[in-house]
Amino acid sequence: MIPIGLARAGPVPATCCALSCAGLHLVCAPHDMAGDARSRVRLHLAAMRDCETFLPFPPAATIAVDEAIAWCGRRTNALAEEIDRFSRQRQLTVSARLIAPLLPDAAASGAGWLRARRDASAHQARLRTVLMQIMSLLGEVRCIPGRLQDEVQVNLLVPAAETHPVLHELRERLRVGDALWSACTVTGPWPPYAFISWETA
Repeated sequence: MIPIGLARAGPVPATCCALSCAGLHLVCAPHDMAGDARSRVRLHLAAMRDCETFLPFPPAATIAVDEAIAWCGRRTNALAEEIDRFSRQRQLTVSARLIAPLLPDAAASGAGWLRARRDASAHQARLRTVLMQIMSLLGEVRCIPGRLQDEVQVNLLVPAAETHPVLHELRERLRVGDALWSACTVTGPWPPYAFISWETA
């Protein structure tokens, strides 16, 4: 079994089981159903539909059952508060690909390469600011590093009941476009992965 999250009450998806853990439910799934991050994302989405409250572990985290139980036992009250805070909220993710000048060969022009790196960093910072200004009109935002060097990613946390109206409004705001990016996509709703930290200490 692989722990995929925590719940306080309500039914558990038929494909998963719940172990009692320090007053909480540790939701687990068989190895063959949660063996990779993509599979765990699918199970998380099912659990968030079926459980009254559910706090997912990050999909890339590989956690042993014993380790998860010990972790829950050390911070029961804090986890209960996090479940209440996040379980009825969803994450929308905006990813924007930068329009940035190509960096010259470092060997050809060291000074030019440094200037281009500086300009690219300033461009990325400006893009992040623009995206956060757009999203600040919709709710609480948190910016995380992009997966790629030429990409900026921003996450938005919204109540589950407001997800689809906010998603529609966000796409309308981004539809106008901006000279800062070559492509801008919105994905979700996801469990609030970017707003949850898995701590082993």
